[in-house]
Amino acid sequence: MSIKILPEISTGLRSPKMCKHRDANLHKNIFLKVTVDKTVQTPRRKCSHKHFFRGYGRQNCADTMTQMRTQSFFSKLLLQISLRKTQAKMSISLKTDDKSILSVLLYQFLSEKSAYFSFKEFNKVVRDNFISRDDFKFWFDRFSSGKLDEEDDNLSISDLESTLSDDKHRLRACIFFETLKEKRIRIEKSNDEKGSDAYNRLCKVMNIDFSNFSFWFNRFIGGNLKMKDYEFSDLPLEIVEKVVENLDYFGRSAFRKVSKNIRKIVDDAQMNAEFLRIKIAETSTAIGFNSINPIRYYQHCGRCYISRGSREKEMKNRKHWELAVKELKIILNLKKFTIDTLKIQFTCFTDRLGRVLKSLDDKLHVRHLFLSSDLVHPLEDILPFLKPEILEAISVNTFFFCPYVIKRLMGMGQWKKAKNLEIYGTLCGFEPTESVLHFENITFYVLRMINDEELAQIKKILLDSSQIKTFCIDVSIRGRIDWNVIEEGLGPLIPGDDGIRRLVSRHKQQFYEIEEEEKSVKFVRKTYY
Repeated sequence: MSIKILPEISTGLRSPKMCKHRDANLHKNIFLKVTVDKTVQTPRRKCSHKHFFRGYGRQNCADTMTQMRTQSFFSKLLLQISLRKTQAKMSISLKTDDKSILSVLLYQFLSEKSAYFSFKEFNKVVRDNFISRDDFKFWFDRFSSGKLDEEDDNLSISDLESTLSDDKHRLRACIFFETLKEKRIRIEKSNDEKGSDAYNRLCKVMNIDFSNFSFWFNRFIGGNLKMKDYEFSDLPLEIVEKVVENLDYFGRSAFRKVSKNIRKIVDDAQMNAEFLRIKIAETSTAIGFNSINPIRYYQHCGRCYISRGSREKEMKNRKHWELAVKELKIILNLKKFTIDTLKIQFTCFTDRLGRVLKSLDDKLHVRHLFLSSDLVHPLEDILPFLKPEILEAISVNTFFFCPYVIKRLMGMGQWKKAKNLEIYGTLCGFEPTESVLHFENITFYVLRMINDEELAQIKKILLDSSQIKTFCIDVSIRGRIDWNVIEEGLGPLIPGDDGIRRLVSRHKQQFYEIEEEEKSVKFVRKTYY
């Protein structure tokens, strides 16, 4: 088998002088056709130096060596053409970037090379002589006087060096120029220059980390010519939003610190929390989501600490409440944030949370508010900052209610529009009873056996309300229900048809089905005629 190489050169080939500035495009006018001649058989005998002295063998061996040299020559030629084509393509991206070109000229100037030598080297690497020798001299003179362009003030040489090393784009342009030099060396010498040589040349001019150099050098060598380092925020907005939506709050909190763009994406992303707990004490504040370990800010021995799980960090010269306020404002100001259950627990009387709520940009989207406090007063401070159309349920765990606070709650849209009410503790002092008549479902968690006064209140609520669907008395926390006491306190329950009982007073009657259990009793409104 033999290989025939048929060179075909187009008639449009320029003269040597004309090609001087365009030899990078020479490969476009040269086409190589490689054909295989199957009529010529390669001898089976191994070729050795002895065959050159044996007639027939010497001739066959000579033919074989000629074919091998021909193949080697044209293989190298094809490689050079390919490399020239790649270099020409790479050069274009540099030629069209004025900032990169100026950075390369400054890099050559700082390498302590003359304008003439730099001009020759630059055009060997970038080709086409698109920058004249006079231009080189002009810019070298300006660099010598500490000028980078017409608008710059006088700079020292050290300032010029930092101009290259501190600017990511300029630094990458210099690495790109060294990459083009590497391509040229491969073409001319057919061997590989080590990347470390280019790195050493760069280090003589500026400070550069090897890992940074290696990343961009290998990237350019591999054919990726873009100097922009794409970040996570450069991804399509829809993809970033999907990623953010799958992070829990603490993941988002860490992620939003990456950049301003990321922060805006995180703050604008939809977030739903099944459970958010805020516990406020005199010397500590805890914030927790769902079943995740809460983040806790606290003071101890005059020092401020932040902890989550087993991790703890001292925050010098800070106060726990200042840090907690900052975190709460971030959480509660999220634009698309919905909370299924917001539990706020006070172990001391304070208006700290009220001040935070007053600073919010919008009302909170909370479906269920759970307040645990010695006093009911914080409910008056919290409800106005919840969106009435979203709030469905209110739970209150307190020792006693203040009638004047309840009266003020009655005037709030949040209280009026809520459908479900849960009370933990006692009904003592829960007046006026008109304040709860609009609720559809009321649950009373008893901490002790209810007294006659509370039973009278329950009966009045059941008789006066036209909205209540269910009223449940639950003593599962402590004790049992004494049905005889319930019956005596509510008055006679008159049996009716279908197991429905009639609850009556002097002028009113309501029909309820009574569901009795060991630890609870539930009144379910029924329509009965």
